[in-house]
Amino acid sequence: MYKHKTNKNGFTLIELLVVIAIIGILSSVILASLGSARSKGRDARRASDLRQIGTQVALIDNDYGATTFAGCSGARVRATTCTTPDLSKYLDPSGNTTPCTTTSTSACDYSVSRLDGSAGATSQNWQLCAYFEAGSGSVSQGLVSISSNSSGSMSEGCN
Repeated sequence: MYKHKTNKNGFTLIELLVVIAIIGILSSVILASLGSARSKGRDARRASDLRQIGTQVALIDNDYGATTFAGCSGARVRATTCTTPDLSKYLDPSGNTTPCTTTSTSACDYSVSRLDGSAGATSQNWQLCAYFEAGSGSVSQGLVSISSNSSGSMSEGCN
């Protein structure tokens, strides 16, 4: 009698498709969770930038007294246009170049103005606005600001 000998040297098509499907499902779950981690990371960077800018302006005020911001004398202009103090290195980590306003509802570039939102910020009357995508620490998602009145702490909203 002749016996048919079968050699199984590989995987069947069904086995390969099942493995590929499982890998696809796992990768989509991982990518979805990374999205929130990225926005939290950008918010942490924004919080750090705001504190650094606050310190920089306080040092200028301490050394030179009331100093008018140069290069960014308009209302709610991009902070990166300021030459005194030099804020050119402070870009919003999202890459957005639209300055934040009181109606911003998504990531926007840091904006500078007087406390009331008007033009002509000085080292004794200024406000810097940003938008937190996910919130950071005690500050929730949305517009946040740091100002000459805030003693280095952030507050929700922007005037």
